[in-house]
Amino acid sequence: MTRNSRSLRGKITYYVIPRFQRPYSWDRANLDDFWRDVVYDNVVGYFIGPMVAWRDEGSSWCRLVDGQQRLTTIAILFSVIRDALRDLGENNLADGVDRYLEKRNRDNELDYTLQPEVDAPYLNRGILKNPPDTNVEPKTEEEKALFHAAQQIRSLVSEEVGKRSNPVKWLTEVRDKMLGLKVIWVEHDNEDDAYILFETLNSRGRDLEVADLLKNLLFSHLRSTGNKKADSVRDEWNTMRSFIEGVGSPALDVNRFILHWWLSREDYVAQRKLFRAIKSKVRTRPQAETTLDSLCDDVLYYRYALDPSSRNWGIEEAEVRRSLEALVEFRIIQPAPVLLSLLRARFDDSVRLKASPLIATLQTIERYHFQYTIVSQLSSSGGVSEMYAKAARELYAAKTADKRAGLLKEFRAKLVERRPSREQFVEDFSTRFMLTDISTRDSKLVRYALRTFLRKLKPGTNLEDLTIEHIMSQDHIGVAGVTKQHVGSIGNLLLVSEELNGKLANKDFSAKRELLKSNGQPYDIGGVIDKTEWGPDQIADRAKMLGKLAYDDLWRLPV
Repeated sequence: MTRNSRSLRGKITYYVIPRFQRPYSWDRANLDDFWRDVVYDNVVGYFIGPMVAWRDEGSSWCRLVDGQQRLTTIAILFSVIRDALRDLGENNLADGVDRYLEKRNRDNELDYTLQPEVDAPYLNRGILKNPPDTNVEPKTEEEKALFHAAQQIRSLVSEEVGKRSNPVKWLTEVRDKMLGLKVIWVEHDNEDDAYILFETLNSRGRDLEVADLLKNLLFSHLRSTGNKKADSVRDEWNTMRSFIEGVGSPALDVNRFILHWWLSREDYVAQRKLFRAIKSKVRTRPQAETTLDSLCDDVLYYRYALDPSSRNWGIEEAEVRRSLEALVEFRIIQPAPVLLSLLRARFDDSVRLKASPLIATLQTIERYHFQYTIVSQLSSSGGVSEMYAKAARELYAAKTADKRAGLLKEFRAKLVERRPSREQFVEDFSTRFMLTDISTRDSKLVRYALRTFLRKLKPGTNLEDLTIEHIMSQDHIGVAGVTKQHVGSIGNLLLVSEELNGKLANKDFSAKRELLKSNGQPYDIGGVIDKTEWGPDQIADRAKMLGKLAYDDLWRLPV
């Protein structure tokens, strides 16, 4: 192994981006930082951090372990400088820059100095080629990132060239800054040591996540023996990852998925110890193949669990979707391992989990978290997470319908034991929610709660396009002791059609009651139309009544 500080003015070799590396992903903010720190504000000799690589003895091919994002960006900048110099008629200088992007091999053929191990048509032809092929279009997400990076750098260079009296001088100064960049170069002479170093970088504060480390581990066992540019292993991994990252939901995170995937199958482990646990189980090529296959299979069910809209659910699974959507509304992530295990057992097993225990378990999870987390706002301990993981693991291991039914019944009983008391829940429900035009944080939870009341108490009511109506109008706040806590309380709220909401407007209670009697009875929860007056006392009474109804019936957890 060699370790030294060197300048990019030194001997140029071929730099290969191995297939285990993450795709190019620098965005506008990264490029702005690079431009400001490396190009605009600094002189020759700027330090850009360590880079790690490995190469076979005597080989001119140097494979990058850490540094590909920086080197790719530098290559893009070199290509832009080259093209700008040629546009200014400085062909000799342009060719001088191009020799850092292309170099003749021992057969006197030109090879790009920076080469991804997988096929990279846009990088090669659309950026590095001299001159670039303007007809090639970016197709993959990585190529689109490269396209936008090249566009941004061209724009920055063009702006500087346009405002300078001697643009050639400025372009050659930037060239010299790039050639004079300083790095700490760490080079191994075998791939295995490079993989080990790649892992240990994480413990030294480098920006490596479980997904990066696991990808590295799997690829080290699944090295392609054929054409690496037609690498199905890399395609499988990228497809799995994009299935999570392409959703845009903060709950769907690839590192969190890997943790929940593990917890749904193996012994409980904390996030910080996850990779070590996986590595202890993945020691051979067959084990790596099984692991990758398992991840690719489970990512589908994980997506269903945390993004229920991604699946077309059957008629008998309507309640499944409803409970999953509620948990998404709650922003509850703790049950994810058992949700994954439940859906896996339902959709990907020779002995399919029946709908009834699946629905019963999901409804119990939903109701427990509505009572415990949403309404009473109690903190869940690590014991709850371990309980979910244990249930997920046991469900995965159980292969008969009776065994599954029994352990799910025990699991539901454990949730019932943890629920808040009726007294605590009713009191909390009365004061938990606050919704006004100014205080809108609880709007989704209020809508969820009121829709649930309507669905259960007024079956057949059309629940589409309903709006929230304040029975005591918001213009009463500050009048005769009425506070926003009174007006925003769930005891003062109804879900009604948009048409009825427009009619109710800011009318007084007697007028609203008559409209509800004639047009809105299906929306009346709690006997609002039976009241002769409406004020803070009636609001508080209705809130407590709804709380009791919620605990005893709508969100009831069976004893």
